[in-house]
Amino acid sequence: MRVIEQLAQHFWARGALTREEAQYLVGHGFVREGDLPGFVEDNAPSELAGEEPDPRFDPKAREAEQLEDELTGRNSAGGRRGKKKKPAGHNVAPLASHLGSHLTGREPFPALHELGQRLTPCADWRGAARAVAAAEPDDLEAALVAVLNARPRALGELWFWFDVEPVFEWAERGDNSGPVADAIGKLLRADTPGRVGRLDQLLKVPEVQALTDLLAARGAFLAALPGLFVRQFDKLGQWLVPPAAGAAGPWPALPWAFVLLYNARKGTADVPPPGYPVDPHQLAFEVLKAALVAAFAMDRAAVRALLIHQIRERPEAIPDSGDLAKRAVFDRPLHCPYSWKV
Repeated sequence: MRVIEQLAQHFWARGALTREEAQYLVGHGFVREGDLPGFVEDNAPSELAGEEPDPRFDPKAREAEQLEDELTGRNSAGGRRGKKKKPAGHNVAPLASHLGSHLTGREPFPALHELGQRLTPCADWRGAARAVAAAEPDDLEAALVAVLNARPRALGELWFWFDVEPVFEWAERGDNSGPVADAIGKLLRADTPGRVGRLDQLLKVPEVQALTDLLAARGAFLAALPGLFVRQFDKLGQWLVPPAAGAAGPWPALPWAFVLLYNARKGTADVPPPGYPVDPHQLAFEVLKAALVAAFAMDRAAVRALLIHQIRERPEAIPDSGDLAKRAVFDRPLHCPYSWKV
């Protein structure tokens, strides 16, 4: 039961669990409403017409005020001497430091800037991210193909740029719990920054502003991946090249996501697609989860059909580490196209 609860929290935080699936898990006692940030808030009944809620008794309002204090400096050491230091979850400084390091570590890899430059002149990666986010899908795909034809390793660099798992992990750490971590979790899950709600004061932090640019570009990039599979399939083998060592950490999940999509769309349980056999049960559990989440984003229904019945029928359709250890995840052998390497 505890494993299911942890998985539900993990995939709810990453937007890989729909509200209906979460409602099923809550209704059957697998997870509590309070363990899914934003679930209770989004489902809470609206205030009665004509009644204004008293902010003194609204915990969300108090959280917003605490966060605004941090952002505007009203609770700085100079303003209130002797005040006890707030934990990381109530202080934007640890978040700003983490985001600064996260983004700085990606700047040596030029793929995002190269992609933006194909769309419009860009002074830096943030300008490139905004160009990617604003591009029409056809224009973005054409620019992406041009970048990958010129430098195949750029695909791995882009995957590294758009890997926000370290930010999720920061927000989920127990010693970071509080309104700041809750807000950044909401921002990571939101379709647009405007959906963060009362904690949108967080968007005044420069590092968070940079993150919002990156998240907008990330959404556009992920939406372009299915088009690469459909219209650029013959070239994928040339582009599925691991990036340089500094960007290689999250890489294996992307080619494996394409392998899952390939088997889901090109093969059946009885007739596998052309290619050489591969064994996903040898993957590290975190890599398999990341690959499934990425593949679900491209074609959830088809990829879900690859799983064994017991996992397929789970609301989140995600295996746990025990399933992987027992080699009981997929209901058929998987194959990789001969021109791909995973």
